[in-house]
Formats: sequence, structure tokens, C-alpha cells
Amino acid sequence: MSDHNQPSHLTQNNYSAEEISCALCLFLQENILAPDVEVTPDTELAIIGVDSFSLMEIILFIERRFGLILPPESLTPENTTSVLNLSLCCVNSMTS
Repeated sequence: MSDHNQPSHLTQNNYSAEEISCALCLFLQENILAPDVEVTPDTELAIIGVDSFSLMEIILFIERRFGLILPPESLTPENTTSVLNLSLCCVNSMTS
């Protein structure tokens, strides 16, 4: 099968967890969180008010920005506790 016939999630660029974390932190700051809320890759998302609706916005951002469709089974509580864990989940999905 040639590359142009593969689904987009198999042909996207490989991004590092750091690159994804930076983009996710910026997205959260600009689109989801209140202006005075700080977020780092290690911040627990639930503590800063990220709920299931916000998480869906984040997942859609990942799809648009990185061309990566995360399989539902990868969206475990462990993988969605922080920006870093979600970024590592993305990297793992890109390499599998």
C-alpha cells in the first residue's frame, strides 16, 4: 500500500512529547482555562478544571494540529491526568 492510501494518522509527522506538551499548554491557556490559571506539562488537568467536555476539545485539537486520531481505548484515566501523560499517549499512538 502506498503512503497516499494510508489513513492520515499513519502518515503524520512524528512529534516529540515536548512539542505536543507545549502546544497543548498553549491551547489550554488560550481556549479553555481562565486567564489567571497556570498550566505546565505536569499539572493535573482535573485540578485546573478540565472536565470531560474540555477533554473532548483537547482531543479535537490534537486531531487538527497533529493529524492524530487517538483510539478511544487509549483515553484512559492514567493517560488523561496531565498534559504530559496525554502527550506521551500521543507519541505512543504515533509509533504503534
